[in-house]
Amino acid sequence: MQKLILLGFFAAILLPAAAAQRVTVKELEQKLATPVVVHGPGTLQDSQISAETDLLQQLGQDSVLAPQIESLELSERLTPVTLKRFVATYQLGPQVQMALEQLADRSALLDPPASELPVMAPPDAQTQHKIVASARAWLFQTLAHLPNFFALRTTARFDNTPLLINGRDLTATGRLHMQETSTREITFRDGKEVVNSLNRERLQNLAPGAGLESAGEFGPEPAIVLLDLDSGSLAFHHWERTSSGPAAVFRYSVPNSGSHYEVNYRCMDKALIHKNPSYHGTISIDAASGAILRLALEADWKPGDPVSHIASVIEYGPVVLGDRYYVCPERSLAFMVEEANACVRGRRSRKPGPALTMLNRTTFAGYHRLGSTARIVSEKLLDSAASPGPASPADAQQPAAAGSAPPQKDQP
Repeated sequence: MQKLILLGFFAAILLPAAAAQRVTVKELEQKLATPVVVHGPGTLQDSQISAETDLLQQLGQDSVLAPQIESLELSERLTPVTLKRFVATYQLGPQVQMALEQLADRSALLDPPASELPVMAPPDAQTQHKIVASARAWLFQTLAHLPNFFALRTTARFDNTPLLINGRDLTATGRLHMQETSTREITFRDGKEVVNSLNRERLQNLAPGAGLESAGEFGPEPAIVLLDLDSGSLAFHHWERTSSGPAAVFRYSVPNSGSHYEVNYRCMDKALIHKNPSYHGTISIDAASGAILRLALEADWKPGDPVSHIASVIEYGPVVLGDRYYVCPERSLAFMVEEANACVRGRRSRKPGPALTMLNRTTFAGYHRLGSTARIVSEKLLDSAASPGPASPADAQQPAAAGSAPPQKDQP
C-alpha cells in the first residue's frame, strides 16, 4: 500500500511568505530573455573585458534574476523539455537554473501551456476504454514483472524554514531552500522494491524532524489509483506530446469511501493522522503501448486538518535493463504543508507560526539488471579449448619451423 509518511519538523518559527507574482510560461521566458545589465571594469583591455563580461553576466543573473524567479508562481506547468530549452537558449547561471527547477517542481500539478499541446481530436469512448485497459495490462503484466535490478535513488529535500546563523534567524522570505540531499541504493526483486537491512534501519529510526518521506513509484501508487477508480470517476482531458508519441491524459477522482491511498502524520512520536483521504489528479498513458508516463495525485483535506496540500507526481521514461528498454520511474515529487501550530516546534516557545511547506524531489538513475548467464559447453569444445591454438590468424598461416614436429592432438 502506498504510504506518504509526514513527519513534523522541530524548526524555528516561520515568517510570512512574500506575495508571489503569477505568470505564464511565455511571460517567464520573456523575463529570461531580458538582458541583465552588468557594468564591467572599465580599465581592462578589450579581450579581458569580453571574458569578464561573460562571467559578470552569469553572476548578474544569479544575483538579480534568481531572486526574481523565486518570487514567481506559474499558472501553467513548466515541462522538463521547456526547462532544458530555456537553459540551453539563455545560458543561465547555476543559481537561476536551480530557481527554475524549483519553479517547475511547484507547477507540476498544473497543465502545460495550450501552445505545447498537440492539436488532436479527443478519442471516442471505445478508444478511451481501450487506452485505460492497456494501462491496467501494462501495470500488472509489465511494470509488476520487471527483471530484477538495482538503481540509485537520490532525494533532495526542500522547505521554507528560516536559515539560521549562530542561532539567529536570517531575514526570512518564506521561499523554499534545500535542506539536504541523500542517495541510497534500491533493489527491485520478484516484482517489488526491496529495502536492504541498512536502509530499513535508517527508515525505521527516522527522527521526528526528518521531514517528508514517500514511496510507491515502482507500481504500488499507480496500482492503487487504477484499482480505486472502480469506485471513482475517470474522464479524458487532453493529449500531450512525449518522446514516444502522443499521451492521453485523463482526470480522475476517488472518494474517501473507496480510497486506499494512505497518509500518516506524526509529531514528537505521536500519531496525529492515519487515514485514507479522498483524492484526485491526472494520469498520462502512452496511447500506443499503454505505459503510464506520468501520474499526479492530490489528496483532499478539510479546514482544521494539521496537514494540507498533500500531493505527489511520478514521471516514467525508458531505461535500459540488460539488452532491453523498459519504462521505469525517472523522477518523483512529494509535497506537503504542515499548518500553523500543527506540531509544536520546540518546547521553549509556543509562539504561533506560519505553515511549513515541504517538497521532496527524487530522481532514479544508474539502473543495472541483476542476474547471471550460463553456457553449456560440450566435451569436444572443452578438449579444443585445452589444446594450444595459434596466437593469431596470421600465425595459423605460417609454416612449421624447420626441424620441428607438428603439434600432436591430445588423445582422449
